[in-house]
Amino acid sequence: MTIKNLLLKSAVVASVALLGACGGAEIDGAALAAEKGCVACHGTKGKAIAPMYPNLNGQWETYLRKQLVAYRDGSRQNAIMALQAQNLTDEDIAALAAHYGN
Repeated sequence: MTIKNLLLKSAVVASVALLGACGGAEIDGAALAAEKGCVACHGTKGKAIAPMYPNLNGQWETYLRKQLVAYRDGSRQNAIMALQAQNLTDEDIAALAAHYGN
């Protein structure tokens, strides 16, 4: 390995480490679900507390993410979910979808 390649490899490794350190902590999806009130209808593990609310366990993470974005931007209509999703960040949505999804 040449000095140039070694320096380039070292720079890449250092950059990745720096990005990881500056990227912030991951959001705990379970804690966020409790904080945002998701558990009141969808339960802690995605099993709904009543038949009128959908079970989220068994849904694909990508599907859940798309639906939360759609509720947030109004392209999917539901009065309860629109209120719940309106203040979710992209990071919140990713954490919730990861928590509830497969």
